[in-house]
Amino acid sequence: KTKRLKSVIALHTPTALNSRYNVTWSEEETASASMGAELFQAKGWGGNKDSALSSVANVALSKGPNSGMVSAATGLAANPRKEQLFKGVDFRTFAFNYSFAPRNESEAENVLNIIKMFKFHMHPEMKDTTSFLYLYPSEFDIVYYKGSKENLKLHRHTSCALTGLEINYTPNGNFTTFANGMPTQIDVVLQFKELALLDKELIANGL
Repeated sequence: KTKRLKSVIALHTPTALNSRYNVTWSEEETASASMGAELFQAKGWGGNKDSALSSVANVALSKGPNSGMVSAATGLAANPRKEQLFKGVDFRTFAFNYSFAPRNESEAENVLNIIKMFKFHMHPEMKDTTSFLYLYPSEFDIVYYKGSKENLKLHRHTSCALTGLEINYTPNGNFTTFANGMPTQIDVVLQFKELALLDKELIANGL
């Protein structure tokens, strides 16, 4: 059972805002498939027997025993008949980089609360007291705004998981704090991964 949380974090749009789309294609040999069809035809059901013999020679040169020796002796090399085959869509990943420079202890406290909320929601909780099962961490819905309305001129996101959180309390090489110990500058890197694979329908809807 899931529920929508009321937690909201409002941050400025990062200076580096990118969107990357990746799909996977793989190089595969298709010579064996064409050889099977040509041998079937050469059995007497039509087709070119020379083509079938050529396919047999192709296998002998590429995958048969002593194929290297056969290739060297004949001066022939097998045509692997390679093609690019579509394999799938990659999950989109992206990172947001923020530099916080609070002007006083109160603003520094707000920064630490923001970081704490990210840390809290990216981690799971235990299902019961046996500590044997996890409940899934929270998912993040990321929306870009222009004023008080969603900015539809930018890409959109499916629900995301926060997979990485990097906090640097000494971005300038020095550790400095306010009187109460609050750091005066903190750099944060948020690494997200989308939980749904994109297709044409989602892209048409603005993702």
